[in-house]
Amino acid sequence: MNSSLAMPTTANLSADAKAAAPPIAELCAVNKSFISDGGHELKVLEEIDVAVHEGELLALLGQSGSGKSTILRCLTGLIEPTSGRVLHKGQPLRGVNDEASVVFQTFALYPWLTVEQNVAVGLMARQISRAERDAAVDRAIELIGLGNYHAAYPRELSGGMRQRVGIARALVSQPRLLCLDEAFSALDVLTAENLRQELIHLWRTPDTGLSSIFMVTHNIEEAVEMATRIVVLFPRPGRLGLVLENPLPYPRDSKSPEFQRLVSIIHESITTTTLPDHPIELPVAGQPVSRGRTRMESIPLVPVGQILGLLSILHDSPELSNIYDISDEIGKEFGETIALVKAAEILELIDTPKDEVRFTELGQRFVAADREGRKAIFSEQVFKLRLFHIIIALLHEYEEVEAERVIKDIASALPYDSPDKIFQTMIAWGRYAGLMDFNANTGMVFVPKNEDVGDEAGL
Repeated sequence: MNSSLAMPTTANLSADAKAAAPPIAELCAVNKSFISDGGHELKVLEEIDVAVHEGELLALLGQSGSGKSTILRCLTGLIEPTSGRVLHKGQPLRGVNDEASVVFQTFALYPWLTVEQNVAVGLMARQISRAERDAAVDRAIELIGLGNYHAAYPRELSGGMRQRVGIARALVSQPRLLCLDEAFSALDVLTAENLRQELIHLWRTPDTGLSSIFMVTHNIEEAVEMATRIVVLFPRPGRLGLVLENPLPYPRDSKSPEFQRLVSIIHESITTTTLPDHPIELPVAGQPVSRGRTRMESIPLVPVGQILGLLSILHDSPELSNIYDISDEIGKEFGETIALVKAAEILELIDTPKDEVRFTELGQRFVAADREGRKAIFSEQVFKLRLFHIIIALLHEYEEVEAERVIKDIASALPYDSPDKIFQTMIAWGRYAGLMDFNANTGMVFVPKNEDVGDEAGL
């Protein structure tokens, strides 16, 4: 090993030493907004305070679309926040953090370059000699277990090996902070598990130079398996929720009671926030209501066909009453399952006490009904949702309405959501309900005639 490339590590620092050292990366009161293609401001992050300390493996856990990757990019200097501060070792970060490297979900390799050449890309910004570069590349390739593949091209490698090349490219510059952006989600289960264990080993090995790892993931078990600290991010806009220390010793046994306890705590935190036991009450005619009861509520970005599929599975498999078991059965990540269940709950077809999923009386009538009966019930429930009154009120006044006008009204009502995506979902639900339709050629929303209403096969 070239001694000039070796750096001390703080992976084994004591808790007191870690606390005394300034964080290797930190966000203070960070907000981030983007402007959509339609010109609407979308707030993605709200008042984010998070720090990655020397020697820790921090997991940021959240549903897809909650802003996890945006936090990672702000921490590393790849993008600037709209407001707030980004710090590196206690000092304002200017530009990209040169002590951090990122491994992305996609392999992002150059297909015309060999393994050796792809890894060397990680040193392009460094002013080092050819001999130093070759030594660093060889070391990174050996560290990640690709010693016999220097001259291979990406097309000759499996998915797991290609991701190893991506990790080697991130490690070649001897980063103090390694950031993983859903780095294992595109891999098969066994390959992902193997790579997770190898990265933990690298992080805990003193002579790798790697001090801290910051990983974003939607996989709860992955976070508990790897991290020393877990932060849960809640969506729309992204805001910090549960912060959990993970003192389990390595290697961790996923079947141990303490491992399962931590998983359950995180599951319950996400479920309670997304599917509260006491949903917002609907206004009752003639009765005063508080502002909290009349606020506009968004809808999950879930196709109608998936809602119908969920209800069908619950009907055919009554033993499936636990939301975690349902997630396993339908093969979706937990966050996607939560969104799907919430959609059915908003329509009052199911209820979710704690982590259970149960049919309501209306839901039982829905699954027992014929096709037209289902559409009638669905139409009645969609009509109750205040968000849909944005479109319905306009369609009562005009025969057809410009989609852009509707989208602007949605953006005003739901400033933390993507108005374009919400509009698309509303049209899909409204089309099935027979309440509205959309002509993409004219850009107009209109009330469909009976014969224009699409059937379930087109959902």
